[in-house]
Amino acid sequence: MKILFVEDDDLTSEVVSATLGAHHYAVDVVRDGETGLEMATQWNYDLILLDVLLPKLNGIEVCRKLRSRACQTPILVLTHKGSSEDIIAGLDAGADDYVIKSIDTSQLLARVRALLRRRGEGVASPLLTWGQLHLDPAAALVTWDETVVPCRPKEYTLLELFLRHPHRLLSRTCIIDHLWPFDDAPVEGSVTTLIKDLRRRLKAAGMTQDPIETVYGLGYRLKPVPDAEPQVDQTDHGPEGASSPGATAKDSPEQRLQGVIQQVEVKFRASLDQRLAVLTAMEQGFQAGDWSLHHQQTALDHIHKLAGGLGTFGHGNASAVAEALEQSLNQQINQENSGPTSFRNCWGSCRRSWPDYHPRRRRLSQRGEGKKGKCCLRSVSEGEVLSVELGELVWGLRFTVHG
Repeated sequence: MKILFVEDDDLTSEVVSATLGAHHYAVDVVRDGETGLEMATQWNYDLILLDVLLPKLNGIEVCRKLRSRACQTPILVLTHKGSSEDIIAGLDAGADDYVIKSIDTSQLLARVRALLRRRGEGVASPLLTWGQLHLDPAAALVTWDETVVPCRPKEYTLLELFLRHPHRLLSRTCIIDHLWPFDDAPVEGSVTTLIKDLRRRLKAAGMTQDPIETVYGLGYRLKPVPDAEPQVDQTDHGPEGASSPGATAKDSPEQRLQGVIQQVEVKFRASLDQRLAVLTAMEQGFQAGDWSLHHQQTALDHIHKLAGGLGTFGHGNASAVAEALEQSLNQQINQENSGPTSFRNCWGSCRRSWPDYHPRRRRLSQRGEGKKGKCCLRSVSEGEVLSVELGELVWGLRFTVHG
């Protein structure tokens, strides 16, 4: 199954792409709405995973334009925003479902499987079957007569493609479009080899009937299920080195994902201080009069990615504060006569949404930094207070602010 993922945040796209790849989905990633719209209209995808706030063209508009062009591909909106307004806007624009960004991708995978089931031709059950041949998408497991069939990843995805479209003739080009990312497409001869490998794998597992029919000059399709499939007890499950998705804990998708997720979390923490520092510097620049539209949009982009990253990596409270700032700044940018004062109001509005807010707070003390245990005091702006408190939530630092 092939998924188009439209997401502008590198860390989020890395986590989600690795998760989908570990569960045998081919993924094309693009960074802006215009490119996403172009890719979705030119190529055949099984599902589109779409962020809401995107450069050039937002996700709601991408969704609306796709539906206006009669695109029937399932669309799953992925966002750090959980407000009813965003959910309603996405669904009204034609999205099929939505999911909130999170490092726990189990809900995302479940919704992807559900949408793919709905798109399948008469395939409503979570379990895909052909006689005694079963494919469980949730466990990424193939069995024949209750015996695990150790498929390689591409063999697994090819079998899933046939089982999801039991009445469809699949050309070699169509199979390539569904199984390989856009930038890694093989020659058509690779499909012939893959078909042969899958047939050998199923035969070695004990199947005496070949489930795949070759339509010469056109492609392949799934044969009708025979009335009674002979069962043969065989213990040879194919060449050494074949791995069955989900067959062992060692090979489970969750195990393979751990290394990738840990690496991305390290990158996120490394980028957090830098992003907060950039936002604080921008707020100070705005107060000094640098209020160009370019700088406004740059600030909004940084805040959006900060909010999304915080939510994705489990810092819900900090993400909520950053999201409130994003919404407030976006409203100010769209208003006439907005300026640095409006931007400061955005920071203040965000501060007022913070628990235990006190309006006259202006000085920051960090415990344990002064000589002989004394606190270090200095004047800071609203934006710097917010940046510090966001860092406090993520890093567990202890800061107090005094009036």
